[in-house]
Amino acid sequence: MSLLMEGFSIVTEINILLLLAGAVLLGIVAGAMPGISATMGVALLSPLTFTMDPLAGILSLVGVYCGAVYGGSLSAILLGIPGTPGAVATTLDGYAMSRQGKPGLALGIATLSSFLGGMLSAIALMLLSYPIADFALAFGPREYLALTVFALTAMAALSGGSFLKGLFAGFIGLFLAGIGIDETYGVSRYHFGYVLLMGGVSFIPVTIGLFAVPETLLSIERIGRAPRRALRVNRIIPGRSVLARILPAQLRSGVIGTIVGAVPGAGSDVAAIVGYSQGKHMSRQPERFGTGSPEGIACAESANNAATGGSLIPLLTLGIPGGAVTAIMLGTFMTHGLQPGPLLLHNNAPLVYQIFAGVFVANILLLIFGLSGAKLFARVLQIPESILTPGILLLCVLGSYAMRNHPVDVLIMFAAGMVGYVMVKTGIPRAPLIIGLILGPMVEGELARSLIVVGGEWQELFTPISTVIWLLVFAPFVAPLVMKGVRHLKRSYKTT
Repeated sequence: MSLLMEGFSIVTEINILLLLAGAVLLGIVAGAMPGISATMGVALLSPLTFTMDPLAGILSLVGVYCGAVYGGSLSAILLGIPGTPGAVATTLDGYAMSRQGKPGLALGIATLSSFLGGMLSAIALMLLSYPIADFALAFGPREYLALTVFALTAMAALSGGSFLKGLFAGFIGLFLAGIGIDETYGVSRYHFGYVLLMGGVSFIPVTIGLFAVPETLLSIERIGRAPRRALRVNRIIPGRSVLARILPAQLRSGVIGTIVGAVPGAGSDVAAIVGYSQGKHMSRQPERFGTGSPEGIACAESANNAATGGSLIPLLTLGIPGGAVTAIMLGTFMTHGLQPGPLLLHNNAPLVYQIFAGVFVANILLLIFGLSGAKLFARVLQIPESILTPGILLLCVLGSYAMRNHPVDVLIMFAAGMVGYVMVKTGIPRAPLIIGLILGPMVEGELARSLIVVGGEWQELFTPISTVIWLLVFAPFVAPLVMKGVRHLKRSYKTT
């Protein structure tokens, strides 16, 4: 405890605090811009940290990471465009609530949920590093396969009321994920001789095009018809009844996000998908998800922000990066002569506890900036559509191009935009397509590696951990049938 108190005293020094506050603000801006993900924000900042002392450099990256994951919710709620892949699930209910005239309330719920999820992961980072890291270390290809299939079941939760349409969109995403060279056997597929497609289809331009371009086209359709109704942001903090209703969802998704974040390779996008899916399955009003449900926003934002602290657990305790962002952080550690792992906690305990304190303070700053700036953020809706629409389209082009610095990604973005426009007009949900595209390579790769490990014996795919996850995969589909059978037996018993 004394080390933690000492860590807080150092982190709250004015120079470190101002540096951390600037990093969080920079992360929020980066996350809110479509295409500028948390990974890109951290990557751009990391060279600047080499001249800083180790604590300042590491906390700068932590601040950008936390801010960017939260910042993705701003454009998701206000514009219907997820700023980061982890904000795809937030778009479903956040943008719907914004269109209902309650953008401030949606931002308030997202901010509070992000803060709570981040704080839960910070507590887990401090108290449960070794147990969670040991659990994550026990994951092999078979466990990863079960986990990724578990995340794929979210296609049903995000289908918007039509399971068949959601399944259709999800299979489109899985097909797009198959384009390029198979990472296991090196077989090239579906690139039609176009060399640039041999590297696969990046989900960043597809996500931007699928969500942003249709909104700009719909906005163009509205220009000249009827002026957009001005939205007043009077309320940001939800009432007690709403807080009481979303608190269980926030806590549950915070735990899910922390655990998923601690599993190397999962990340905030998978955490948000799993948290949202389970939130819908366990909600008393699942039919309201996707229509502006406060629970939907709470589940997605609590889970994806909890993954930030969760991903630091294997990095600090085992030296294993939990994702792309923590891989960049690993390089920063090593640049400063620090090797993350058990010896880091033993030999540099004061620094480790200062990092713990920095994660707490970063989430507190996120809460302050989010609530105090909600009205300012929401003013983007007051910009005339004739000005806002071209600006959004320009940001989409820049965000898509910046991914690999190649025009093909811009073409992919516009192609995805046309597909997204047709999907909007025909009522086909777009989120399952993104889920299929993101998770498709993970499922395929883990399936191939699992079959290699077990020598083609399918029954060997079930380990104690993977069996539990497989049971969770089928539970949402089997539970309604079981409950229907129980109700039928009760009615039969009463009649007799």
